[in-house]
Amino acid sequence: METTLAQREQVLGDRHPDTLTSRNNLATAYESAGNPERAVPLLETNLALCEQVLGDTHPHALASRNNLAHARRAAEAVQQRSTETSTTEADPQQPSRTD
Repeated sequence: METTLAQREQVLGDRHPDTLTSRNNLATAYESAGNPERAVPLLETNLALCEQVLGDTHPHALASRNNLAHARRAAEAVQQRSTETSTTEADPQQPSRTD
């Protein structure tokens, strides 16, 4: 998918609708693979370009906005889990729960 995006950017340009679709698909694949932090910048770029090329009310721009919001929530959840894990690991004296 990364190769496809690079090729489309080179041949069609970064604003072509097919390139926008490829960028969105790559970002979605990153998020599905558990890497939303990598998806967010692609989706931010994609949304900005969709709005410029297609308009901010075009269905593809709306879908891009939705995908970005979803990826940001996923990235925040990953960050929160990471913070919680590192806090717990940093304090070995913290008692474990026995509910």
